[in-house]
Parts: sequence; structure tokens; C-alpha cells
Amino acid sequence: MPQEPKAKKKRVPITALTKQEICLKKRDNGKLRDEDLAREYGLDRSTITKILKQRERWLSIDPTSNHARQKTQKSPKFPQIESALADWLTMAVSNGEAVSDAQLQQKALEFAQMYGLRNEFQASNGWISKFKTRHHQPRNNSDTTTTNEVSLSVSQPQTVPGTSVLSSSEHQPYINLTPTTSYTTPQSSRTNGATTISMGPPSGSPLIHYPGTTSNTLGNPFTPSRMFTLDAMSHFSLDNTAFVFCDYQNDVIAMYQNNASLNQCLTKSRNLFRSVHQHRQKKNLAIISVGVCFRQGYPEVSPHNAHFLMWKQFGRLVEGTKGAEFIDGLVPHEGDIVIKKRRIDAFYNTELKMVLESRNIRQVVLAGIDTGGVVLATMQSAADRDFKVVVVRDCCFDASESVQNTLMEEVLPKYGVMVVNLETIMAMLRV
Repeated sequence: MPQEPKAKKKRVPITALTKQEICLKKRDNGKLRDEDLAREYGLDRSTITKILKQRERWLSIDPTSNHARQKTQKSPKFPQIESALADWLTMAVSNGEAVSDAQLQQKALEFAQMYGLRNEFQASNGWISKFKTRHHQPRNNSDTTTTNEVSLSVSQPQTVPGTSVLSSSEHQPYINLTPTTSYTTPQSSRTNGATTISMGPPSGSPLIHYPGTTSNTLGNPFTPSRMFTLDAMSHFSLDNTAFVFCDYQNDVIAMYQNNASLNQCLTKSRNLFRSVHQHRQKKNLAIISVGVCFRQGYPEVSPHNAHFLMWKQFGRLVEGTKGAEFIDGLVPHEGDIVIKKRRIDAFYNTELKMVLESRNIRQVVLAGIDTGGVVLATMQSAADRDFKVVVVRDCCFDASESVQNTLMEEVLPKYGVMVVNLETIMAMLRV
């Protein structure tokens, strides 16, 4: 008599937070068997085994994040549109706006047109609903989003002045930009006398003190298998190295309201910044702060640049305003070098390469906001220019944990980049 085929067991989706909980239980009780965990959570033993094999990934997740509550970690079908729309939504929310489904659909279609995907992408109600599920932030620990409006709970940002638009005749002086110039700001300014290198003449606007972000350190440090330890870097010297701190600016930080991972990153970045200054003379270190900003009217922003069009739309990162200044605890000191850039990459159309070569520096240590933007772009440019690159993992932040993990564990090492944690780099500074 032929045997009846076994019924295929239905897949049970579980959140990343549940996977973290499983890993924590196993870590705290080494005698706990996989079979016991499978029985407790109603899963196959093989599923438990797979989860535990990736324990470092799950233990690194911020339990307060959206990612922790997702039941799937599959990549979206249209990642370019997803990323652009998520950035736009973040900017709108940080500006105190309520965004309707119709606005999300319209903006998604605009991005689809921009990326040449209009025939494939329809921005259906179902896609918008799933997008909101993937990116919605809870208010008071409860989901208050309706099907018609996305209204997220964030602090109302301060108005940033200087957003007037230049007329076509006013654009004329910027058509033929003069070579970049160096100048030193007064000792009393926000750059504390640091040498500032910009894409053109300084605006002359006074620099205004901007309150810093209060840090609230949460989460556990994560040490991936490809992280360089102090022993592994015993042959590496930090002497005559440039520490490059990227985009720690008020308007950039304001995009991420009450983000525990960001707060942890900022706390560690400030610690690194302070330690580098303490050891500057002994190690002959160059300390470089990089920030992105635009002239009033945004003459540098192309209508084809979706990323910077969002900054223009919300009037952020205007040169000479407090929003474009560096946050407290990361304000350049006297003797530091400040690089002003108009694009994501710190090397693109700036004098960063010239500064490094003039000091005979061949290795750089990178930290910044965000990992998938300025850190990745600057790392690639540095590697292409034959610089040795070190990235301090816990002093870099990306709003997407999956992007952060993939870049740090897979992409950066592929370029020969040494990924280290703050503890390792601090120990090397003390040697």
C-alpha cells in the first residue's frame, strides 16, 4: 500500500526580536538544548539551529528598532524606490508634516520615473501598505497610523533660516567657480580656529551655537567575525594617520529622532574625537571634520539629484546656518581641518586628497553618519586613491541595520578595509 505523502509543514514567521530572545536564552543557559527551544517556540529544531548559527547578527539588533519587529528580512522588490521614498518620508516627518497615502504614492511614482522603473512599478495600495509596515515608527509604543495618513511622533524641529531661492540671474556668479580657497575662522567661532577648506568663498555668516543631542546609550556592542582585533592589528601603527569625522551635523542628526542606536554611536564618536585630540601630538595625527552644505538657493543641487533635492525641499544644510554646523562634542578644535563638500563623497571636488598628500599621510580612519552614504562613498574613493582605510564600526551609523551589518561584515572587508571597534582603536592610540 503506497504511503501517503507527508504534509508540508507550514512555515512559522518570527520576528528578529524573537530570534534575539532565542539566542539570549541559549547564551545564558549553555545546557539548554535546541530541541527544548524548538518545543518552547513551536519551531523545527533545524530552524533553531539556523538561528543560533547567526547569533552574532541577532544579538546585535536594537530591540527598539523597526527591524526587530519585522517577521521577514527579505529585500524589497524595488530597493532604489524603497530607499529614496524612506529618505523622503524621514525628512517630511522630521519637518513635522503628516504624509497621506496619496502623497506616498505620488512620490513613489516620481522616484520610479527617475530610476527608469515606471513601466514596472505601479505604487499600488498594497505596496504602500507594506511600505508603511516596513518603515512606520510607533507612537507611544502603539501603532496609530491610519490607512490614509502617516503621522509620526517626532519633536518639532527649529526653523532653519536662509532658504530663499536664487533667481536665474543670481545663479550667474556660480557658473564658473573659482578654485577652492582656505581660510581660518576666528577663535570664537564654532570651528574654534580650525582651518576650513570650502568649495568657494566663505559665506561670512556668523556661526551660531546649536544645542547638542543628549545621548542615551542603549544596546549591546557587536563584534562580527570579520572585525579586526587589537592582536590582529599589532603590526599596524596609527602614527601619521588622518582621522576623518564625516557629516556629524545638526540637520543630519535631526533626521533620526530618538534613535537608540544613533545615540550610542554619537556617544562613542564623541569619545573617539576626544581621545584623538588627546593623542594628536604624540601620534602626529591629522584631525579632519567633513560636512556637507549648500549656498543659499542651492545652486549646487541638480534637479536630477533625488537625494539632495530632499534637503533643498526642506531647507536644510544651508551654509552659515546652525543646522549645517557640527554637533556639540564634535566641533573642530584649533588646528583641525574642516572640509566642506557639496556631494556625499568627502573626496569629490574637495581638497581632501591634497591635504592628505601634503602631509604625506597614506592611511585614514573613518567615522560618520551614515554608513551607506558618506562612509561607503569616502571609503571607496580612499581605496581607489591607494590609501589604507580603517573604519570604526561603532562610530558609524546607518538607519538600516541590515545595511550596516552587510557593509561592515561583507562589503568593506572586500575592499581591504580594516573594520575595528572603538575599544581597539582607543587601545592603539594609547600605545
